[in-house]
Amino acid sequence: MSIASTPDAEDTGTAGRPMPERVTATADGDLLTVLMPPGLAHLVPVRNHVRMWLAEQGVAVETARDIVTAADEAVTNAVVHRYRPEVAAGSVEVSIRVETVDAGKAAIVLTVSDDGPWQLPAQGAAPDGGFNLPMIRVLADRVDLRHEDGRSTLVARFPHRRSQGFPAL
Repeated sequence: MSIASTPDAEDTGTAGRPMPERVTATADGDLLTVLMPPGLAHLVPVRNHVRMWLAEQGVAVETARDIVTAADEAVTNAVVHRYRPEVAAGSVEVSIRVETVDAGKAAIVLTVSDDGPWQLPAQGAAPDGGFNLPMIRVLADRVDLRHEDGRSTLVARFPHRRSQGFPAL
């Protein structure tokens, strides 16, 4: 599969939003937002930003691994199924936030949005040989996929298990 080249600064997505030239991340307390141009070459920086932010939030290693994997799978799905060379440019946005649910319990909410329609695979398998959405459904407590205003948005919820840290010596 070919990967589209990095766009010029003037390029815009299908909804008129500017297309980023590179991966950018903004962390503001309980929220991380990562914006990336479409392209599989940008997955590593996205994973790194997500992994570092989860570590800063004190998320347990096993939960963080599930969230990083789900983010990677969702972004891959957005790029592979939407941003082919013959399709107009756009952007992929990844956000992760800590959300209080009830009785002091918290959840980590992963949201991945892009400028295109995703296709839901048949139950148990994806037609392209991938298992992106079924895998995310296994890793997360809940997964929702919406298509609104020319954007597709995946929202996955994970329990917020805190890292136990290292035992005192």
